[in-house]
Amino acid sequence: MSERNKVEVKIRGRFFTITANEPEEYIYKICSYVDRKMDEILQMNPRLSTDTAALLTAINISDEAYKSHVAEDNMRGQILKYDEEADKYEKRIKELEEQLKKAQEQLAQKEEELTKFLEQF
Repeated sequence: MSERNKVEVKIRGRFFTITANEPEEYIYKICSYVDRKMDEILQMNPRLSTDTAALLTAINISDEAYKSHVAEDNMRGQILKYDEEADKYEKRIKELEEQLKKAQEQLAQKEEELTKFLEQF
């Protein structure tokens, strides 16, 4: 089991103790992000209570996370499509290389036949 970190952070002027398995630096970054998001909401409407601002912050961050997951899923799907296309192209390249090899062999054979034919005269 990984080590749990206990970190004291400040959000909107209040101190909180966060206990998590994540590194301290990560916890600070996340809490700083939440603090900035709450500031943005309170700048738009300074009359909001801290509870309402916290709720709206949670909704906005959840919205960001959801959209990020959707975008990630879309990217995965696009990558899978690209992989399938790449497989098709690789197969086609192999087919063309085989055709080229056969054509080169036929050409070499015809050149040899031509050389033998010309030697007769």
